[in-house]
Amino acid sequence: MSENGTVPEIRWLEQRTSRWDDLVMLASDQGMRVTPETAMKTSVYFACARVVAETVASLPLHLYRRVNDTDAERAKELPLYRVLAKRPNSWQTRYEWIEQMCLHLGFYGSAYNLKVPGVRGSVTELHPLHPSGMEVKQEDDKTLTYLYREPGTGSQVVYRADQIMHVRWLSFDGINGAVPIDLGKDAINLARSLEQYASTFYRNNAQPGMVLHTDQALPREVREQLREQWNNRHRGPSRAGEVAVLSNGLKVDTVSATNQESQLAELWMQSLLAVCRIWKMPPHMIQELGRATWGNLASEMVSFEKFTIQPWLRRIEGAIERDILDDQDDLYAEFLVEGLLRSDITTRYQAYEVAIRNGWMTPEEVRKKENLGPMPEGEQAEPPVQPEPPAPEPDDDMEDDEEDDADGG
Repeated sequence: MSENGTVPEIRWLEQRTSRWDDLVMLASDQGMRVTPETAMKTSVYFACARVVAETVASLPLHLYRRVNDTDAERAKELPLYRVLAKRPNSWQTRYEWIEQMCLHLGFYGSAYNLKVPGVRGSVTELHPLHPSGMEVKQEDDKTLTYLYREPGTGSQVVYRADQIMHVRWLSFDGINGAVPIDLGKDAINLARSLEQYASTFYRNNAQPGMVLHTDQALPREVREQLREQWNNRHRGPSRAGEVAVLSNGLKVDTVSATNQESQLAELWMQSLLAVCRIWKMPPHMIQELGRATWGNLASEMVSFEKFTIQPWLRRIEGAIERDILDDQDDLYAEFLVEGLLRSDITTRYQAYEVAIRNGWMTPEEVRKKENLGPMPEGEQAEPPVQPEPPAPEPDDDMEDDEEDDADGG
């Protein structure tokens, strides 16, 4: 905040004001600024953000009530169940709401929701607040105050901590989530620079720069005119291969540097891996299959669920329990990670088979999870056939002893 109490205007987001411009650092000594907009335009960063947001949003989110120390049931009778599991507000689906929260976390480090009370409870809707307009302050008594600059109007609203659901990314102070694009600005800047270089290279007919030279002394105006005429005539894929006619002793030389010499492909791969490290993203999830094999993809998917997606689920679940459920210790929110297997019918059915065979699930419970309803009367599922244990192999020493006894030995 400035001395007069206003928040400095953000330069890269129209009609928003925030302290955020102070958080966006220079990405390099060349002064290239890394912002959510430039990060979104960097294909590898956008791909990682999209994979996480769409994966988390595709998982069902339910509200549960603890019945005892071991059992729990879905609290469908509570109005809050519908808010979390189906409609968080009047204009968003649950999928869109979760997806937006993950994008806010991935680009700004925090996601905020205003808790809207109503006749059906203390939280009947959750309204997302854009992180670029939010500032969090900790008072002397350790309580948090949320200062929000409304988009469009620029007016500031002060919210108490009990009015906000706040999801944080990695945090150094426990109050504000660290900004991912700030921590990874060098990797993002390298990836963005390589993409821009490749785009410029192919706009120039996949050729390095040209040098027009002559032994004659040419005035500045003539040199500028020649450069403009050459670019207008020969740059761009649609003008590739056109014949150049030079006069007055002009000659054309190309700059010696090539993509092979600058190792563009190798640099591109290294920048991709650097951004993947920010997200803990297996490269094959963003269509980089250079190191993937049929043998390691299965283990990579387990790693993706356990080390990449699970921390995001726990952040959101924890924020719901702290900021929405508050002191209702018998309630908790949880994502169903089984949703990751929904598209893999073979793996899902094999897991059901193991569960039924070992007795910790019944066919009826499986049908409920598959939304199939109970079996029709008279067509109850047969219990699984337990395989008979193999007969023990005969002991050679025992047979020898029996032969000796028969011989009287």
